[in-house]
Amino acid sequence: MELFDAIKNRRSRRKYLPDPIPDEDIEKLILSATSAPSGCNSQCWRFIAVKSPEKIEALSQAVEAGARKFYGRINDEQFLSNRIRHMTFFKKAPLVILVFMTEMPYYDSRVTEYYASLGYDKNEMLSRLGNPDILSIGAAVENLLLTAEEMGLGACWMNDPIIARDEVEKLFNVPNGHRLMSVIPVGKPAYSPREKAMKELSEVFEII
Repeated sequence: MELFDAIKNRRSRRKYLPDPIPDEDIEKLILSATSAPSGCNSQCWRFIAVKSPEKIEALSQAVEAGARKFYGRINDEQFLSNRIRHMTFFKKAPLVILVFMTEMPYYDSRVTEYYASLGYDKNEMLSRLGNPDILSIGAAVENLLLTAEEMGLGACWMNDPIIARDEVEKLFNVPNGHRLMSVIPVGKPAYSPREKAMKELSEVFEII
């Protein structure tokens, strides 16, 4: 598949066939992700590919526990059940990739020292600089999604489950400083995607 076709055709897929994903295909997805540009070439990411059905079920339970904890003040079981279903549909996928962000050292100590002299901590400095660590994760995820499309796989970029970040990081014994950013179910798609309404270029673009 041509790159532009993969970009244009990619859609989020939320239902998958049960066929397992071979390890070599998983490695290709992660290699694609880790080939993305990153702020200061920090490569500030780590990935866990979960293909064990038992671990995927445990992940689903951890996300449900986190959702119940976070939304517990809303006294509406129907709302909560709907949220949990929306946040845990990944449990039907044969593969779930967890994306973590690690610390991004900034390359120029003079910059970090100057920001510190102004009273900025590390997170405030990175925010002022456009969050290059978070943008790096986005670039890696996009590479992964496009590679999945090129391989004939469906995937969905999920962020809702990270409200259960503490529960998930504990479940997978994630080292300190590794922050869960995304959950990406992957599998052979069980349905054809529908067309997506896109804004006209004139709405989002200009040449000056």
